[in-house]
Amino acid sequence: MHKKIIRLLVMFCMIFVVAGCGNAKTSKAYTFSVETGDTIKISLDTSDKYNLTSDMPFVISCDGEILSQGTFITSEVYEQYMEAVNTDEKAKLIDSGINNNNEYIFWSYNESEFNYAILVGDSKTGVLIGNNVSQESAKDCFDRITLSVED
Repeated sequence: MHKKIIRLLVMFCMIFVVAGCGNAKTSKAYTFSVETGDTIKISLDTSDKYNLTSDMPFVISCDGEILSQGTFITSEVYEQYMEAVNTDEKAKLIDSGINNNNEYIFWSYNESEFNYAILVGDSKTGVLIGNNVSQESAKDCFDRITLSVED
């Protein structure tokens, strides 16, 4: 009888341990050598069925649906996007600031395309991420991504 109770307790503990691991965060990363001479690492929190692929140079999807597509730009092109967002009447600035040492702007274009231009800190490289799904989808993708310069 005593062994049976111990076995049941061990079994319940195992169930709690396995159930507790269900919310573990996962991530996926790619490292790119870009035309500016920088090596940029892109990491994505892939929990909740998100995925990162190295197409175009990269695509963020969720449950098989493409949400955002990204490409690399120079710091000069980043500055041009900042200027265009401020002067183009079809562009509407949503947010701007610094996130994880990376300067960014977030805007909608023609109220149907949601874009981030990100200047990777300590580099000459920027990243342009476009999303045609929604403002919320674009922000969710941005919040899941981490950009850094690799040595």
